[in-house]
Amino acid sequence: MSETQSEKTVKPEFNKIQSVLWPVHGYEMKKFLPMSILMFCILFVYTMVRDLKDVFIQKYATCGGTELIPVLKLWFVMPAAFLVVMLFTFLVNKFGTKNTFYIMVSIFMAFYVIFLFVLFPNADSLHLSAEKVKSMQQSAPGVFFYVIPCLTNWSYTLFYIFSEIWGTMAISSLFWQFANQITKKNEVKRFFGLYALIGNIGVFLSGTALNEMSKVSGDAFDKNVKILIGFCIFFCVASMAIYYYIHNVIMTDPRFYDPSDVKVAKKKEKMGVMDGIKFLFTSPYLLLVCVLVLAYGISINFTEVVWKEQMRATLTNANDYSGMMGRLSQFTAIFTITATLLSTNILRRFSWKISAIITPMMMLILGGAFFALIVYGKMGGTYLFGMSVPFLAIWIGLFVDALVKSVKYCLFDSTKSMAYIPLDADTRVKGQAAVEVIGGRAGKAGASAINYTLTNVISVGSKISAHLGIIIPIFAVTVVGWLMSVIGLSKKYEEKVAEQSK
Repeated sequence: MSETQSEKTVKPEFNKIQSVLWPVHGYEMKKFLPMSILMFCILFVYTMVRDLKDVFIQKYATCGGTELIPVLKLWFVMPAAFLVVMLFTFLVNKFGTKNTFYIMVSIFMAFYVIFLFVLFPNADSLHLSAEKVKSMQQSAPGVFFYVIPCLTNWSYTLFYIFSEIWGTMAISSLFWQFANQITKKNEVKRFFGLYALIGNIGVFLSGTALNEMSKVSGDAFDKNVKILIGFCIFFCVASMAIYYYIHNVIMTDPRFYDPSDVKVAKKKEKMGVMDGIKFLFTSPYLLLVCVLVLAYGISINFTEVVWKEQMRATLTNANDYSGMMGRLSQFTAIFTITATLLSTNILRRFSWKISAIITPMMMLILGGAFFALIVYGKMGGTYLFGMSVPFLAIWIGLFVDALVKSVKYCLFDSTKSMAYIPLDADTRVKGQAAVEVIGGRAGKAGASAINYTLTNVISVGSKISAHLGIIIPIFAVTVVGWLMSVIGLSKKYEEKVAEQSK
């Protein structure tokens, strides 16, 4: 009998294939599926509004264009994000996490309802004419040249702000915090990766819906925009219904939720900007980690903004532009699912250095090819390999954006997290907080600040494409610095791992 018990004890939970592809017990589906569908709903909305916000700014906004995007991110989204974090903290303290979920999702949903039925149908009467906007641009100081269209197209600006913040708020603060609260310790490693995989099906379907509904002519796309925003509202309602079901059914079943068996999330160290800078400069190791985050943020933002400017100039109507954004989401989902399956083997089989260097190498090679193609087109090149250079640049840019982001989600984030492991507990907590504050914020805002300075200060009213002579060298230096930081950090990482093993 003792032998039988011993055999049962050592018997693996799943066979080899199931342990890799689907490590979920049959009875756990009651909990796993609702959480996966919740992730699906949130990512569907995120993908749809992320793609539509660029369509509105590029193709619908009066005197709009790519040059508005850095302005929006720097002067509108960032301050709004701070306010939303403050609001979220206040609501959690006053109403608790459960009610805060309903309140926050309802706020976003209410805006999309107002936008669908009031703002979008009446945008022409709510916004100033092109003549008035241009007159204001001429009379105002140059630093406000592209700020003015953001203000005069205020409904599209609001849509852009809400859509940018939905990504960080709904995914990070609402879903993952909730998942950490209710996921048992023995479920974390098995469930979390699958949540992301199933969520990316929502990304793919959202991109497919946008792509298919862009295959129309004229005003028909305006009607389809209303349908697509209607989808977002539906999935907001669905996410609240699923959340209610999980709270009132799943969390009352001790098989699926036991507060004593939930992995307690470590409280993040809060750190101000100046404190973060001081702390980073006391540790060359953490400074190198910060450079990785900073370099990724700057390089991907430069690539995206030049790619979107190329699309705006080449794709003459909103249908074509939105269709390409839909394809971007489709490719990103496919690449992310593939990279997720491959990354576990890469991390297991290869060194930290090789795993960490893949993302910047991709950015250097693919991003370099993209910028070379853009420059070739600016020098008068019209065809390459039998294809139109502008359209070839758009497709290469799409491939770069989708592939690099996919690898970032899987390898870059994983190797960055691994870099903290050999540090002592205090340095690890403070280091992550410092890197998040400095690297995260500066990376997102850095490229936008540079683009804003180029188009609103150095050459007022100019296009992004007029500054490739400055953007490309900064991109190259940033990515080379990223590669050198990986190499330098890998030596320090191996040394610390060796010390820890001793």
